[in-house]
Amino acid sequence: MVSVKELKSVDLSSFTIVTTAIGVLFSIISSILIVIMMGVTTPSAIGASIYIISTVIVGTLMYTIYNSFCQGFLYNTLAKKINPIKLAFDGNKIIKVTTTETAIAIAMIETVMVILLYLASVVIMPLMINAAVQTLMYSGQQVLAYGLYQFMLLISQPATIAMIIFGTFIMTFVFVLLGCYIYNILAGRGRCVEVELSQENNMTVIESIDYLKFAIVFAIINGILSIISAIVMIVSGGQAVNAILNIVLSFVIGFVFGALTAIFYNFIAPKLEKLKLELIDL
Repeated sequence: MVSVKELKSVDLSSFTIVTTAIGVLFSIISSILIVIMMGVTTPSAIGASIYIISTVIVGTLMYTIYNSFCQGFLYNTLAKKINPIKLAFDGNKIIKVTTTETAIAIAMIETVMVILLYLASVVIMPLMINAAVQTLMYSGQQVLAYGLYQFMLLISQPATIAMIIFGTFIMTFVFVLLGCYIYNILAGRGRCVEVELSQENNMTVIESIDYLKFAIVFAIINGILSIISAIVMIVSGGQAVNAILNIVLSFVIGFVFGALTAIFYNFIAPKLEKLKLELIDL
């Protein structure tokens, strides 16, 4: 039986813990790959690998905690002001996602995140760039120092800031909207995500995710969006070979990323925290 549910809110604690844990696992894999590449290309630099691993993991931990909490908080706040995301379930299958509501919500969240990042950079970035410029000047790299200074002036211009903020909203809205349309078409043909759900008080708990179906759907959506981007690139004068390579990589990376995300969730959820959502029946 098909049921339509409205995503009223996400549990901030479980959302932050789960996404942070998944991000840390990805950072461990990426740091190991970086160390292996360093060992192959520059064996003498292998001693610095311990610093790279710790920096990547700690940096990912701190950033993901902040990012996840802010995204969850912003969605819970926006859901009271705008139309929340709605999902159609057929048993454990997600057979439809509302397109416009999802695109608007995610675009607004990402835009606010960019604004927050800009406000933080107003204080931090000038100090960092000033220190870097002085260091370059003292080391005799006047040209590089001047270029860095010009870059700071460029990104601090009101027109540049407005363009970044407006571009973030438009690009996020368009790609999320297309992604939702593609998902609904795939789901209508039986290629939908399956999740095992349970009920805990008024919250819906995601017990597990079918990693193979999630990976296939994610790869197809990622690949089709890459095809659209490739067409725009070729029309704009880009090389067709690079565009085709990007499409192939998008399918492969999308499948691997989707599979690992679901596998990590299934591994983490029973040990740390299961994601809890407030889904209201319509």
